[in-house]
Amino acid sequence: MMNTPRCGLPDVDPENPETDPDSDADSPEGLEVKRKKRYVLANSRWEKTDLTWRIDGSRPTPDLEADHVKRIMKNALQFWDDASALTFREQTGSDADIQISFGVGEHGDTYNFDGPGGTLAHAFYPTSPPVSIAGDAHFDDSETFSDGSAEGTNLLQVAIHEFGHSLGLQHSDVNDAIMYPYYRGYIPDITLDRDDIAGIQALYGENTDDPEQPSTVDCSTVAITWATSTQDGRQYLCNDTHCYRMSDNVVDDGYPKLIQEEFPGLPDDPDASFYYETTGKTYIFKGSEVWRLANQTIDSGYPMSISSEFPDLPSDLSAAFVWHINKKIYFVKDTMYYRVSAPGTGLDIDTENPYPRLFSDWWRGLPNTIDAAFQWSDSRTYMFAGSQYYLLHPWLSKVSDSLPPYPRDTAVWWFDCDPDDGISDNGFNGAMSVVTPSIMVAICVFVLNALLFLN
Repeated sequence: MMNTPRCGLPDVDPENPETDPDSDADSPEGLEVKRKKRYVLANSRWEKTDLTWRIDGSRPTPDLEADHVKRIMKNALQFWDDASALTFREQTGSDADIQISFGVGEHGDTYNFDGPGGTLAHAFYPTSPPVSIAGDAHFDDSETFSDGSAEGTNLLQVAIHEFGHSLGLQHSDVNDAIMYPYYRGYIPDITLDRDDIAGIQALYGENTDDPEQPSTVDCSTVAITWATSTQDGRQYLCNDTHCYRMSDNVVDDGYPKLIQEEFPGLPDDPDASFYYETTGKTYIFKGSEVWRLANQTIDSGYPMSISSEFPDLPSDLSAAFVWHINKKIYFVKDTMYYRVSAPGTGLDIDTENPYPRLFSDWWRGLPNTIDAAFQWSDSRTYMFAGSQYYLLHPWLSKVSDSLPPYPRDTAVWWFDCDPDDGISDNGFNGAMSVVTPSIMVAICVFVLNALLFLN
């Protein structure tokens, strides 16, 4: 077994952890362990059961597309979710409980990777109180990771194992257990062993939740009138009365929900909304009022008048969004748009071309006005008008060039509806897809700098 690929955490004799020659109080493998049947528990666990996770980097590994990696990580965490009282939510902020990254050799934690073969990955146990690296999982990008294939190293299997460490499980001596330290080759229908389940339930208890009702989408009435994100990483597409919570481009089970069920105290039919990452606050507008929220909870003192929070803005907005290029806040009303640098400030000043400006003059390829806009977890900006949506170019104020072209049908591409008669999806069908330019030319930097001043 000496040359068999394995997890980077060394094996500790559960009956005598002091025999580990590498034991170190500051290292993940130096934690005291307790023997419980054949699984092994570290001496710490998360003090909560609702955990957040995040993948570091827009393209974590060259072996698989970013969305593919995200789906694998979500599936890997779901194994532990299903077997215990734990739940997991993706979060865009850097303070997620479980930070996931790929690296080679020296990658910032003193536990260097060793190139292809050998160590595949390592993870850090939870600590109490938490430290910055607690729960994090690192994957050796010298490996060739794969999914659904016997070639390369199966990323799902490795991720399930490493997340076991992130949750507080040590290695097991049960050959069929996920927490067995050695990689056993591709297993098409991988499952947790009874030993894994016993271990995770010893830490966090059983999963007693009633299964969520499947999502129900009325494909004949899908029209997004406002959209937003919240600090906990949740993303919402909403209409006059209901909100769909979205994960990995699909509707979460149990949705849509009434607006008041998801955001208690909000009125029906909001006009616009945006998430401001700098403060972690979500702003929702209706008529002449604005509500500020921390996740799904309205802050004290709200609603207040729009003029109190955003001087010079009109009432009855059409849409709002933050553009990731310059971090400015844009408000749309009918055919005009306004720009603000931050909440609590007035309109940006441009004496030669003052705000408001015609929406269609700057945002090329879009209709004269829009109903909703928001920033997805990949920082790309999506805009909705009627039954269709548009994706903005990564760094230009225009619609992204893509096949099939924009606009696309919201019901087909976001809610996986079958195209009905009269619905145009430009000859394509299926789940939402984004085509990003693969080559960024040298003048991009110049263009980015220019954009900060021109719009």
